[in-house]
Order: sequence, then C-alpha cells, then structure tokens
Amino acid sequence: MLSESQITAFMEDPDQSKPNAIHSTMGAKKYGFSAALVGGVTAYGWCAKTIIDALGQDWLSHGWADISFKRPIYPGDELVVRVDSGKKISVTKLTDGSDCFGGVLGLGDAPWLETLKRPTNFQVDRFEDRLPTLTLEDAPVGKSLRTLEVSLNSKIANLYCTNKLRESVEVFLGSEPIVHPAWIAEQPIHWLHHSYEYGPAIHTRSKIQHLVALRAEGPVRIAGICSEVYERKGHHYIVNDTALIDQKETVFAQIQHQAIFRVAKR
Repeated sequence: MLSESQITAFMEDPDQSKPNAIHSTMGAKKYGFSAALVGGVTAYGWCAKTIIDALGQDWLSHGWADISFKRPIYPGDELVVRVDSGKKISVTKLTDGSDCFGGVLGLGDAPWLETLKRPTNFQVDRFEDRLPTLTLEDAPVGKSLRTLEVSLNSKIANLYCTNKLRESVEVFLGSEPIVHPAWIAEQPIHWLHHSYEYGPAIHTRSKIQHLVALRAEGPVRIAGICSEVYERKGHHYIVNDTALIDQKETVFAQIQHQAIFRVAKR
C-alpha cells in the first residue's frame, strides 16, 4: 500500500434544491436513490491528498487518472481511500467494503492520451439566453461544442478548496496556489452546460491528463468535441473530449468525461 486515508462524505444543504436535482434529497429519491448523491468530481477531489502522498506533487503537473464511478456516495458515508503499489486507486465504504469508485493513476503521459480528440478552436462563444435540450437524436457527435471561458484567481481557487472540499493541503491554498485537480475536472461539466440544457445527470467515468500545473493567475478556456452518445438500461449517456488552456494559451489538461445526461427512473 502506498497511501491510505479516511473521510466522511459531506454535502452542504442536501435537502436544498440544486441545479442538478440528483444532488438534492427529493430529486435523488425521484430516481430511486435513498438520499442526495455526492458529485463524482467532489468525491474525486477528496482523494487528492492520498494521491499526492503516493505519487508526489509531480502528478499535478504531468500525471493522469482513469476513474470509474460504480456506486452512489451519500452524505455521512464513511469512506476509505487507498492507492496501492500498482498505482490503483479505490474508494470503498468502511461499513461494508463496497466499491464506490476507483481506477488507475500514473505519472507522465497516459497510455490512452493519443486516443482523446483534441479541439483546436478556443475562441470563446458567449452564453445564449436559450439553449437546446440535449437528446440522443440531436447530439452533435463528432462536432465541437461552444467554447467556455471561466474566471480564475487565487480567491476563487481558495474558496473552492475550503468551501466545497474542506481541503487542507497547503499547495492548493494561499496567495499563489496550484489549482485543485477537482476544480480542473469540474470544468468540462460547466462546458457542456454552456451548450445544452440537460439533467438530472450522473458522472460515470473520467480520463484526466494533467500536462502543466495550473496556477490561479487568470481565466481558463474549455473547448471540446462530443465523441459519443448511447443508451444503456434506459439511461442516456454522453462522452466528451475536452482540452483546457490557461491565460497563456497553454493546454494544461485534457479530459474525457462520460456521464448519464438523462437518468432512467426506477
């Protein structure tokens, strides 16, 4: 075992209405879950210290993760995060050992990096008042979606860590922080919402490649391509390949997200 830690899952105001209803108590129960679902990116963010303890800080500047989300995490769940000698990460429930999510980590370029589609147009497309609804039939497979620009500075980076993650790792805090990997992983979700209305949604898998450590020194742009949509067991899935650039127009990360954008009711 390279590194291990424990955390109690938490969520601010789970009973409150959320933009993604699956992260609220009533919304999740409508789809057959027992409580509000903790976001996949948030739970992934709780693993950052354990990952850095195992692989070192170089992982933030040139490392990767391939993570699959298997079972829901609810507020109050006691979780065990493990990174083993084979660089496999697992997050299990302390009560029964059930797998919540896990995958493989690495340093350098991921073996799948060249399979990701890499967009080339980072010209910002402004938000429209009314967006189309995402459907299997009308999904823009093989096409670029609207490029999104998001603000980023040290205050935003620090607030994300302290309020959303309760993060204590010093490298992510202070006047010149490295931006948290969970913040980076979250941006393709906002990018998809920049082009389409959809939801409730559930994150199912991510391939994340860090190419340069991101500093909170200015706005970030996210561009990407819709790679695939499909249906499985009544759920509608989407797979998107995105690239993220910093204020110097350096690509600092490539991310492939897979999510259920239309959840089947059970």
